[in-house]
Amino acid sequence: MRANYRVNSGVRFEVLSKDQLQEMFDGVLHVMDKIGLDVHHDRAREILAGAGARVEGKRVQIPPHVVKRSLATAPRSFTIYARDGNPAHDIHIGPGRSHFGPGPTPPNFIDIETLERRPYVRDDARIVATVCDALPNIDFCESLGTISDVHTDLAASYEFATMFPKTSKPIVAWSYGWDDSNDIHQIAVAEAGGQEAFEKRPNYVHYCEPLSPLVSTFEAVDKVIFAAEHGVPVIFTTCALAGGTAPVTPAGIIIQTTAESFMGLVLSQTIRPGLPFFMGGVLSVMDMSAMILTYGAPELSLMMAGATELAHYCGIPLWQTGGCTDSKCLDEQASLEGSLSVFFSALSGGDLCHDVGYTESGMTGSILQTVMMDEAIGYSRRICRGIEVNEETLAVDVIQDVGPDGHYLYHDHTMRHFKTEFWYPNLCDRRNFEEWDADGQKPMRDRVVERTREIAATHEPSPVRPETEKAIAEIMEAAEERVKDKS
Repeated sequence: MRANYRVNSGVRFEVLSKDQLQEMFDGVLHVMDKIGLDVHHDRAREILAGAGARVEGKRVQIPPHVVKRSLATAPRSFTIYARDGNPAHDIHIGPGRSHFGPGPTPPNFIDIETLERRPYVRDDARIVATVCDALPNIDFCESLGTISDVHTDLAASYEFATMFPKTSKPIVAWSYGWDDSNDIHQIAVAEAGGQEAFEKRPNYVHYCEPLSPLVSTFEAVDKVIFAAEHGVPVIFTTCALAGGTAPVTPAGIIIQTTAESFMGLVLSQTIRPGLPFFMGGVLSVMDMSAMILTYGAPELSLMMAGATELAHYCGIPLWQTGGCTDSKCLDEQASLEGSLSVFFSALSGGDLCHDVGYTESGMTGSILQTVMMDEAIGYSRRICRGIEVNEETLAVDVIQDVGPDGHYLYHDHTMRHFKTEFWYPNLCDRRNFEEWDADGQKPMRDRVVERTREIAATHEPSPVRPETEKAIAEIMEAAEERVKDKS
């Protein structure tokens, strides 16, 4: 029997000590209590006042005990379910688990046939969902774009309606407001078999985004209220620029954006205690030479790691960022920036890591980048799994059995473990030169393009229920009538 024997079950790293995290948490509480945030929503201010906040005009100040009460009811661990009941596609949120997926809303897309940059159209949502459904290391789906060939007010509704039948993996949905939030929710509820069934097994997450610095817009807050009232897991995440819309220092931007995110936390937990909630933040720097939010900066990974540690210190999951690049095409820069940010997301244990496939500083979505990053995620996950130490893996008896000058190739121990101990790539080429040469000397870029096109052309996701197909058609017909009435 062992005593005081410590086991590391995986590879992790720490940016901040517990003392530093407590100091940062105290800073968040100070911002919320003494400075406050502007909340542009009458009903939200009433709800927050009822919870114990001080309200003067649009300014809302939330005392520490109210924040801590909300943190106490928000769950650290929960499950987002595959729409078709496939347990392999369920997402189990909890300590030590990282999950990856694309991001939403870029106006442009890299066409997988022409490889040209063009406006994002509805069929691109089908392609993205189909490819994400097939990729082994992509856990949830987003669109990588904003649909341009439908009525502007219906872009989010059509996006979800198009993606939902093409992947059984959970979707992170966004919307403009209450109407399209309801379109999305009714589709999800139809597949789940009713509102009660949905609340037991939620199959999507709703994404909401306030403004930095310290502003909760009407639309962002309204969507939090919708999610809370309908039992939808919610993300409340800011997109702050260090040196632009947030302090230039990593500690400062983390404190500000955590306070911004905690406004959504308090509101959602007041309406529905126990609602799954993701603290958020797309944190990077404002490049002072290019005047952009950079998605390939090392500071993005560093800031996100710090924000992840603070979220986990507070007992809630985090909406992470990685797999993205400032490159304009599928090149070495895209591979370098994307792979490093994926690795740091995995190391820091970010719960939902999004924007896998963002290029050009978030202006262009590329499912080709997502496919390449699927390889980087698999690579990173093998490292983060760590080294298991027990009698079987120490293999002392195997070493004795083989002895000097032997080999392990046909040993039972090798046969038992080589498939699980080794990571096998889908895109990285390990063949000898002659085999690679005979196959046309294809570089990584060509292999990514080929794999993407093959998946898009051949992969068949599990179908939605016939009732859901009918519901989608009826919901979108009603949505078209709704916008027609507005015009």
